[in-house]
Amino acid sequence: MTARLRRLAALAVTAAAALTAACGGADAPAGPVDADPTLAGFAFQRAHDPSLAEDLVGTVSGDTIRVIVPPGTAVDSLVPSFTVPDGVTVTLDGVPQRSGVDAADFTRDRTYVVTAPDGTRRTYVVSVTVFTGLPVLWLSTVDNAPILDRENYVQGSLRVDGGKAHPEWSFAVATQVRGRGNSTWSAPKKPYRLKLASARTVLGFPAERDWVLLANYWDQSLARNALALQFSAALGMAFTPRCAPVELFLNGVHQGAYQLCDQVETGTFRVPMAPGGWFLELNDIRRVDPDETWFETPAIHEYTTVGHGDTIPSVWTFKAPDPPTPAQVDAVRQELVAFEDALYGPDFADPDLGYARRLDARSLVDWWLVMELTKNNDAAFSFGVYAYKGASGRITFGPVWDFDLAFGNYPYDGGPEGFKILVSGYLPRLLEDRAFVALMQERWAVLRSHRAEFDAFLTAYTAQLQLSQRRTHALWAPYGPAPQLRAEPFAGAALWRAPALRAAPAQPTFTDADYAAEVARLRSWLDARWAWLDARIGAL
Repeated sequence: MTARLRRLAALAVTAAAALTAACGGADAPAGPVDADPTLAGFAFQRAHDPSLAEDLVGTVSGDTIRVIVPPGTAVDSLVPSFTVPDGVTVTLDGVPQRSGVDAADFTRDRTYVVTAPDGTRRTYVVSVTVFTGLPVLWLSTVDNAPILDRENYVQGSLRVDGGKAHPEWSFAVATQVRGRGNSTWSAPKKPYRLKLASARTVLGFPAERDWVLLANYWDQSLARNALALQFSAALGMAFTPRCAPVELFLNGVHQGAYQLCDQVETGTFRVPMAPGGWFLELNDIRRVDPDETWFETPAIHEYTTVGHGDTIPSVWTFKAPDPPTPAQVDAVRQELVAFEDALYGPDFADPDLGYARRLDARSLVDWWLVMELTKNNDAAFSFGVYAYKGASGRITFGPVWDFDLAFGNYPYDGGPEGFKILVSGYLPRLLEDRAFVALMQERWAVLRSHRAEFDAFLTAYTAQLQLSQRRTHALWAPYGPAPQLRAEPFAGAALWRAPALRAAPAQPTFTDADYAAEVARLRSWLDARWAWLDARIGAL
């Protein structure tokens, strides 16, 4: 038979088969199938990737496939397994892909193209998230020794995994670790201080040895500290502590979301104390450690023991120099007493004879604005107030710090109305100087101009924490009540409690809806605070 006749015969057979199929013939051969270009499943399987401890199955949502992999997974070379109908092809960057055979780099989102025999195409974006998407810190102590207190360092090691977003952040270093904080140390979720064996850049921050890990146990939004530091940065304060959210594993046990932050100390990239200067913290004397050096000043003593309705004085403690010589203690005390004498003297508002020649007024105003906007109880001139001798040679206030119990998160006086900081310490006297009030109003306008940016930051930051907050709240809920630092508020402060907000939840879990509600409460409180301060600061 010639080639032409063979072709005609083949066509006849095909036509007969088609006719039989159309008539419902049981013996009709199957014809071409118009396959749907879909991925029915996507996973990383241990059978094809021995480095995996278990199979990791992706979640398909529309044209996006999300896969969460454990911390430490090398995402630069993973072998995916996928299921497609017969006849359908899969390509990545134009290269055909074989299920369970061809590895790919998932340090970035990858786009797979699925093509049917008729040319129909569909694309899928595969996004791999390492754990929660946050950098992971593996902190280990020698022989798994417990961290028992805030005084004694324990030897250990730190390994940082920057994840797929920042592999350049990954490193390992020997370290020492101890507890830190005051009321926060009493919480079930502990904060820590790290002292690395050598100065290292961490998470892209300038190289230093000393770092802190904030637990944010009483802040279920996990965002208050981060948001407040945005206020400080927007005002251009001389030093705003750098912080970033991380996942912490302590001796192999997951502790949930933490913030790794700069230690509040002097240094090239930290508090810019002038050469030969000093750095102080105002503290309730009950919080002063036995080995700390401190002194009193008359105005603060009067405020904390009489005007504040308390009997416990607050004192200035040395952060640097540490320890100071007796002569240095005396000299610094004289500087602060001279400032107080000028502030409360008859010529206090005179720019040459009064307080202004001894105080960097803008630093105090900016510090006050951040603390007042957040209504931070930890800044009412009893404790948690930092000051240093800056490059100008004058007393400089800052940095701002410690906001987990701010933004309405304190057991009393947490409502969005009322001045908290303006009625404390030196500020009532400074309000008598119209130049100081004008500066407050000017700086408030600067801070207020960034409000849209702050709103956007809160949205983005809490979205970044979405996977992390689930695991964190699963570890620590239900939460105990925030610490009651005072039995009752001092005279003039409005009593305000929010049992529905601060009481331990009845359910043992903390859901995504609970987290959304917590963030919404923070946002609502801040909206009301902006409005209240807008009206009051302009009327000072």
